[in-house]
Amino acid sequence: MQHPFTSYQAYLERYRLFWSEEGDDRPPMMTEENFQHTFQLLRESYGNYRDLINQGQEEEAAHYYANVINSLENDLAIADGSDNFLEKGRFRL
Repeated sequence: MQHPFTSYQAYLERYRLFWSEEGDDRPPMMTEENFQHTFQLLRESYGNYRDLINQGQEEEAAHYYANVINSLENDLAIADGSDNFLEKGRFRL
């Protein structure tokens, strides 16, 4: 069954696929409360990222993506979450 991308159940499915092999870099599975908090941080981070791009600060945006967004995506088992926040060329927040 396909769950909405933003749901905890979808996260659990992604986690099992994304982190199918145990290893040192594999984050622990989040609680639902922790997931909700982290997912909200990711939403806000995409807004900050888009603001940097819109202000012409591409280098800062690249660093922000690498140092903030990428880590949140990994924690949430998302390969590239930006497509899931886009609506007609704009981020849904």
